[in-house]
Formats: sequence, C-alpha cells, structure tokens
Amino acid sequence: MTTWRYIAQRAVTKEWLHWDVPLTLDDLSWALSGPGSLRGTVTPDVGQLRGADGLPLFDEWGTFLFAEADGEIRWGGIIIRSHFTGPDWQIEAAGFSAYPHGLPYGGAVSTTSIDPADAIREIWRYVQENEDGDLGVVIDPTTTPIRLGKPGEPYAINWWEATDCGGEIDALARETPIDYAEEHYWDGEEIAHRLRLGYPRLGRRRDDLAFEQGVNVVEVVEVDRDGGEFANAIHALGSGEGRKAVVTDIAERDGRLRRTFVYTDKSVTTRERLTAFARAELAARRNVAEIASVEVVNHPHAPIGSWALGDDVLIRASLPWLGDVAIWHRITGWSLVSDDRAVLDLRRSDAFTYGGAVA
Repeated sequence: MTTWRYIAQRAVTKEWLHWDVPLTLDDLSWALSGPGSLRGTVTPDVGQLRGADGLPLFDEWGTFLFAEADGEIRWGGIIIRSHFTGPDWQIEAAGFSAYPHGLPYGGAVSTTSIDPADAIREIWRYVQENEDGDLGVVIDPTTTPIRLGKPGEPYAINWWEATDCGGEIDALARETPIDYAEEHYWDGEEIAHRLRLGYPRLGRRRDDLAFEQGVNVVEVVEVDRDGGEFANAIHALGSGEGRKAVVTDIAERDGRLRRTFVYTDKSVTTRERLTAFARAELAARRNVAEIASVEVVNHPHAPIGSWALGDDVLIRASLPWLGDVAIWHRITGWSLVSDDRAVLDLRRSDAFTYGGAVA
C-alpha cells in the first residue's frame, strides 16, 4: 500500500509549516496544460492551527501544500479555499499553474517573430518578479518553430490592456499548440518546481498499456453523442467590427449535412490565433464517438500511474448499439480515487493537432 504524507510550506517565506499534515484525501488530480487540484479534510488540533508566524496553517494564497508518496513528491499546489464544518477543516488547493490567472500583465511587449514558448516564459518571468510573487517555478527552455507577430501586426501585450497572465499563457498554448505540465520534486532538502513545455506535444502513443472494459476498466464506459452541439464548419469572429473584423472559416466534409457554429472571441486580434481557436472548436463539435472518462483499477496491463499526461491509450469496450469499439484517446487529466483506482479524463486522439498536422 502506498504511503502518502502531506507537507505544508509558507508560500512567501518558504518556511516549512508541517511535515505530516493529518489530512484525509477526498480528491487528487493532475491536468494537461492546466492546474490539477487537491481536496481534503483536516481534523484540527488546537496546537497545529497556526504556524510560528501566527498565521493560520492553511492560508488562502499563502500556503503551499505538497503530496508525497513513498519519498517522491507527486503533486504540489497552493491553498485557494478552505472552510470549517464543525471540527473539520476542509481545504482545496490548485496547482501552481493556477497562480498567473487573474493577474494583469504590467509589462510592455511589442515584437515580431517571437517564439510562443518565449512569450510564455516572459509572462512567467513578470509574474514571479513581482513582490511576493516568486513561486520558484522554472520554465523549460523548450523552443518551437512557430513565430508570432509580423511587420504591421506585432505580437503585443501591454500594461494598459491589463491582459490576464494566465489567460494569455493558455491562449498561447492553444494557438501554437504547445502542451505544459507541472512537475515537483525533491532537490536536496528543498522542493523544486518545474513547468514542462512540450512541442509538438507531451506524452506519446502507449502500445504497452491496455484498457479494456471488464478487465481493468471497471465502470461502464459512456460514449457521448450530441447532435444539438454538432458542427462540421466554424465561422469565427475576432476583434473589430464590420469589414475590419478578424474573420476565419474552416470546415470538414464528413458525409453529413453542413452545420455551422459561429464562434466569437473579441479579444483575438490576429487571424492566426482565431484560426487555431476555431480548429479546437471544430474538433470539440464533430460529434464522433468519444469516451469522456473511464475508471480503471490497478492491473498489470496498466498499473496506476504508469501513464503520463498527454499519452495516447487505446480504450476497448463493448457498448449497446455500437458493439465492440476500440478508440485511441489522449489522457488530458486523471484523478486518484484510491490506491488501486483512478479516473482518466479523455479526448479522442484525432481531435488534436500537433505542429500543424492532425494526429
């Protein structure tokens, strides 16, 4: 049985607060290109309610919480919410990549031919150079062949626009596209934090893992099909009005009647970014058989944690009306239910575009 412990640290001073928080885990999750989450319950001990600095042990946006299993840091995050229910202290933490969200960019960038990976690093640099904003996150030196901004249409983020740092990071990740994932690990007596960037992707095709209903997929697999949300064409509208508006159209002939969805995002100022967003919207609305999630049990075919965020795995199931299906899906997130059970969040592998080509 895996031995877990939970470690609390003051976010600003990096003072260690507790090496073994008496926490009962409710949910622990990891996400691709986004923050994971942790929810749990602590039964307070009067002597452990506050740190040596007099502040509550769990202080919203003031406490880091790490989950360690068998000596390895498996998850790290920031306490963002807590409340008391009788004698219990219920807490919720979000991964470090949640921190830039809601923070306005206060610098000034206007340039051509910038690598979106460099733009992501610049935003993180700004966030962490602010007073009381240094999480200690190191961003991978990954580069991409993609370039943003051209003469007359530079890539720009400026203080007077108060661009949301987290929103811009996610927009860059979608536009490129480029994946990111958090990583936390022991570095001597300290915990190091890394944001992995993956171009053209993170993860790989896993022919060595098997997921089959009735073997290690323990819950009935649900396939989502919704004609009300179906579209095989996207008409996308960006910033501007009338003939000056940023517009793009994409479509996919799939043997069905043409259905067009109008996608609008007035914050998008370039056709390149709008086209990337439109392609993602089209992939989400194609209404092909897709398995949203599966609950799996620990099994030699795929031991718990043997996969990585971004991996492509084959899901085999026998479904009413559809019969036997075998569909490649990408792991976009996963949650630990217990030591021997996990829930995988999935998207069809062919819904993703890597380096300009469909997977």
